[in-house]
Order: sequence, then structure tokens, then C-alpha cells
Amino acid sequence: MTNLLTMEQCPAPMALFDKKLCLLTASNAWYDFFSISKESIDKKLFFEILQKKSSSLSNALLYAQNTSEIIESEDFFYKSQNIAVWFLYKIQASEDGFLVYLEDISAKKENEKNKIFLAQTSRVACIGTWFFDVENDILEWSPITREIFEVPSNFIPTIEKTFSFFKEGIHIEKVINSINNAIEKGTSFDYEVLIVTQKENEKWVRFRGDVEQENGHTKKIYGTLKDIDHKKNTELQLALKEKQIKSTKRALSENKQVFKSIFNSTFQFTGFLNIKGRLIDINEPALSFGGLQSEDVINKYFWDTYWWKSSDKEQKKLKRNFKKAAKGEFIRYEAKVLDKNKETVYVDFSLKPVFDEKKRVNFLIAEGRIIQEMVEARKKLKESEKLHKTLLELSPTGLVLNDALSGEFLDMNNSFKNSTGYTTQELLKMTHLDVVPKDEKNKELRALKEVLNNGKYGPYEGHYLNKNNELVPTLNTRVLITNSSGRKLIWSVIQDITHIKEKEEELLEVINVASEQNNRLLNFAHIVSHNLRSHASNFSMLIELLGVEEDVFKKVEIIEMLNSASSNMLETIANLNEIIAINTNLNIKTETVNLKEEIDEAFTNISELIKGTFTEVENNIPENVNINVVKAYLESILLNIFTNAIKYKAPKRYPKITINCEHVKGFTILSVTDNGLGIDLEKHGHKLFGMYKTFHGNRDARGIGLFITKNQIEAMKGKIEAESELDKGTTFKIYFNENY
Repeated sequence: MTNLLTMEQCPAPMALFDKKLCLLTASNAWYDFFSISKESIDKKLFFEILQKKSSSLSNALLYAQNTSEIIESEDFFYKSQNIAVWFLYKIQASEDGFLVYLEDISAKKENEKNKIFLAQTSRVACIGTWFFDVENDILEWSPITREIFEVPSNFIPTIEKTFSFFKEGIHIEKVINSINNAIEKGTSFDYEVLIVTQKENEKWVRFRGDVEQENGHTKKIYGTLKDIDHKKNTELQLALKEKQIKSTKRALSENKQVFKSIFNSTFQFTGFLNIKGRLIDINEPALSFGGLQSEDVINKYFWDTYWWKSSDKEQKKLKRNFKKAAKGEFIRYEAKVLDKNKETVYVDFSLKPVFDEKKRVNFLIAEGRIIQEMVEARKKLKESEKLHKTLLELSPTGLVLNDALSGEFLDMNNSFKNSTGYTTQELLKMTHLDVVPKDEKNKELRALKEVLNNGKYGPYEGHYLNKNNELVPTLNTRVLITNSSGRKLIWSVIQDITHIKEKEEELLEVINVASEQNNRLLNFAHIVSHNLRSHASNFSMLIELLGVEEDVFKKVEIIEMLNSASSNMLETIANLNEIIAINTNLNIKTETVNLKEEIDEAFTNISELIKGTFTEVENNIPENVNINVVKAYLESILLNIFTNAIKYKAPKRYPKITINCEHVKGFTILSVTDNGLGIDLEKHGHKLFGMYKTFHGNRDARGIGLFITKNQIEAMKGKIEAESELDKGTTFKIYFNENY
């Protein structure tokens, strides 16, 4: 029989149940464990109470009724405030029933839970832990620490191996000093240092350590290791960007000062306009030129400022051009402005739009440069140029320009071409030695050597081979020049000294050329004289009528007619000026443009006209075709050709415009074909590109478009040709010089 009294005094929770699971006796610790009063319960009903508190233990007791083996397991129950109490139980059969032993393992379970929580927290926060037993020289790493150092799970760390992972220099010095101070002085540490992992990856880590001391001696060091590479690199990048921002601000401040200095010290007049046309800034030279202060002009409409009060015409012209510039177009023209003495001065004026990142006009730059002397010199230059050009073209002596090294032909006058029988296109593909007889090539090479050495050679006699392989005797003089780009060129004066009859024929040809030039000049002079005389007669007649007319209403009508006549005269002068400008502008700005894009843009500009006339457009231009042109000329040429194709459409069919291009002998040839009325070239071909020439009787036809187009194309070293058949359509071929 079990000693019941002894069991009651047992310090451990212990109980004895009979075979029917009635509680026979239990230790006082048992009742305390379950927080049950021994006197307040019925021992026979204790099993039912136990079932409510611990299902696993009660089930094990039921199972013990059918077996003699020892049963061990874990279970728990809740005390007040939902506090779980874990225990280990052991059931052993005895003579009287079953002995049940309990062991409180709540603290053990709590430690296990804390370890799991700590491991999960470390995993989430990417914080590794480490422990160093100083006395036994034992170092332990957590799995996260191994991951940070990129070592395998079976890696055995030592303090020496740990040091080897820290980057040489201040980083390893900090770590070694911190460990030594922790051991010797008991000081904790916290550093951000660089490591080089086993996989040779460099990263920033936060290395921390706290000490555990006993009797003033460090026994253990507990620490953490956190990967802060991303955070550190971000901090470094931010610091670098902040430094760059400060540097940029400083540079901007310096640049602003430099800009202001340049802005106010340039000889050029410069101002900034907002998109409404108000002046927002102006430089000192412009103010000084007009004798003005900044408050006189700032925030005023540009065309209302003092400079532009020379005439209403100049103000209106500026307004018109400002509207174009505000839409993104670069504008440049010669303007007349007032100086501080109220005298009119010519300036080279431009409006340049400045775009934002969305390609919208943000503001405009207005610039002006005094060109009074240049305008006067240009008039003289035109006269001189005209004279020299006439002399060059009419000269009976051949003039040729060759590259000094390669000998290729670059330019030649009609006299030389006539003498040799070659065309310009043919000669441009040849070299000087190609037209020299074989037995004179050595002699010619010696002459060229003399030119290169001495700058000039001749006159000397020689021969050229003409296109028919016939010898042409010549008297040659050669002069070496160097152009602005440093290229050496040779001008040759080549006098044909063939038989007198040949000289007479050559002279006759020169006379014919001169006659053609004179006819062109006379034609232009006739046009100018005729039109201005017509306008003058009209003015004279209207003014005479105005003087004798007494009726007020008729006087108003006559004044309106005078205004109309004035506008027509201004238009005529503008047309003539445009032709002169095209032929005399020596500094036209060229740029490389995409032909297809420019054609598409031209059609966009006349989209309403296309829709209104149901015009079909077939654009076969490849996307990679680029040409070097004066963009404003190209836009004018395309619009003239396209609008003519629609304007002169056939009455019985919808207009169709077909566009193609090809490359032939240094030219990009743009072909524009329409199915319109067509032109009788046999009848009108000689005056197709003439000034004020019309062929279809349209009321709005001025006869100026094709004339301007031809002049613009020729100004870009190109040409235009036409093929046409009545009632079938017209094809214009525009030759864009690829070497322009």
C-alpha cells in the first residue's frame, strides 16, 4: 500500500488514482499546482475537474486503464488572466491504481518561445548575433551572421577569422581596438564599418557589442551584426547629391554673374520677351543706344517701345513676325530702329523662340546688331559683284578653279567649258590631268609644283584635250590661294589661242552669252519700270481726281482706291525685294532637314485646302532622305508647288499629288506630279518661271510664285525643271544640290 502521508508531504505535484480514476490522495503541491482547495472538492469527482483543465492528461489516464506501460507527455491549462501553465506528466501503474507525477515546464516553454521569437525577429530585421567567450576563446555566430559574411553553414568562426573579414585600414583598426577595449576596459561599442565577404563582396555593416563582467573582468561579449549596405550607400549617395546640389547652386550663381556680365558688355542688343510680347529684360547696350532707362521699357509691349517708333510699318512688321516666332519659327530680317538722336539706323534683327521640355515656346530672345555700314557697303558690293560676275561670265578667257592637291575641278566659267566642250557636271567629276595630253602631263606636273612652291606660275603655253579628244592650244597662268578652311586651291587663267576663226566663234559665243545676260537684265528692268510706272500713273490719276472731286463720299471712295493702290504697290515692291534678297543674301543659314518630315509638315499647313478640294496625296519619300537647305526657302518652295497643284486642278477630277525622289549625280531630285490642267510648254515653256507670268486666267494668280521658287532653288545651287501635258497634269523636278 502506498504511503499516503508521505505522498501528501511530497514537494512535487503527485497524485494517486484508483482503477476507476477516483483520486485517492495527492500531494499538497498537486492542489497548489491546479489552484484547488483540498477541502473543497470531492475526490471522486476530481477526474471530471481534471478533464475540464487538462484534456491530454485526462485522456492519458483513461488510456492507462488498459495498459501497464509508463505514459509520458506534455500538457497545459490556463490559470487566471489566460496565463498558460505547461507541465510534463508521467503515469505509472501501481498496486492501488495509477501514480501521476507532474513537472512545471512553463519557464522552459517560455524560453523556447523567446528563442523562436528572437530568431524570427533577427531574420526579419536581418540582424545577426554573435557571442564570444573570452576565457575559453570560443566564438559563436548565428545563421544570419553567417549569411552576412557569406560563409557556409559549417563554417567555424574564430576571432582571428572574424578580423580578416573587415576591410583593411580604419575599418579593421576600429574593430580590433573595440574588441581589445571591451576585454581590457569593459567598454561597449557600436561602429559602422566595411567588410569583405568570403565571396569578395564589399558591404557596410553595423557592428555592436556589450560586455558581461565578473569581479571587474570581462567574461563574455554579446553582439549583433546588421547589414546596412543599402542604407549606407543611400546615405552616401544623398551626401554626394547634396554636395553636387551645393556645387550646382554655386556654379549657377557664378554663371548668372558671368551671364549678366556678358549680357551687358556685348556689342549686340539683346532682350527677352514673354509669349505675350512684353519685354522682361534688356541689356545695357540696347538701353544706351536708345538713351533709355530699364523702367522706360520693361514690361511694355516690345513694339510699343521707343526703338520701334521710326514708323508704323516697322511696328506692324514686328507684330507680324512676333506672332510667327511665338509659334516656334525663327525670324530674322533687317529692321529700322531709332537711336537716342531719333535717327533711323539699320539693324540685323532676329527673334528666336526658346522651348521648354514639352516643345512649347517658353520665351523669345530678341537680338539686334547695327549693320548701317554693312547696308551701305552691300549696295556697293552688289554693284561690284554684278560687274565682276558680268566680267567673269563674259570674259573670253577661261577661268578655272581646281583643288591644288587632287586636281579636281571645283568651278569654271563658260569660256573654259566652251573651249573644252565639257559640261559643268562632267568637269566636276574630272581632274585637271584628265584634260591634259599624255605627252604634256610631266610638264604640267612641274608647273603645278612651281605653283605650290612659289604661289604663281606662268604665263606658259600648253594644250588641253577637248571632249572630242582634239588639242586646244592655250596660254596658262596659275595662282595658288588658300580658302577660309585652309584648303589649297589653284585659280587658272586659260586663254585659248586657237586659230582666229575659232577665236571669232568663241567671241560670238561670248557675245551670245552676254546677250542672254542683258536680256535677263533688260527683262527685269522692264518689269520694274513697267510696274512702278503703272502704279505711279494710277496714283497720279487718283490724286488728280481727288483734287477736282467735290462730293465727300466720292472723295472717300477715291481715298480707299488710293489705299488699295498703295497696298498693291507695296506688294510689288515686296516681291521685287524678295527676289533681290534671294539673289544677294550671302549669309543664308543652311541646315540638314528630313525631306519626308518637311513635306508632311507642308501638307499639314494646307490641310484645310486639301480636305476642301478632296485632294489625294501619295508621298513616296523614304524616311531616311536628308537634304541640306535653307529651311525657309524649302517651306516656300513646297507650299508654292503644292498649292499650285491644287489651285490649277482639272474641273472633271479630284486633285491627286504624287511625290517621289531619286539621287542622280550629286543631286537629290524631288518629283511632284499632279493631274491638273497642265501647261502647253511649247507655247509657254520659255516664260514658265518668268515674273508675273500667268497661263490659266485665274483671278488670284499673280505670276510670282514660280519665279520666286526658281530663284530660291538656284540660290541653294540647285535647279527646277517642268514636264507637262495639257489636261493630263504637270511634273516639277526640283534638284537639291547634295554638296550645298
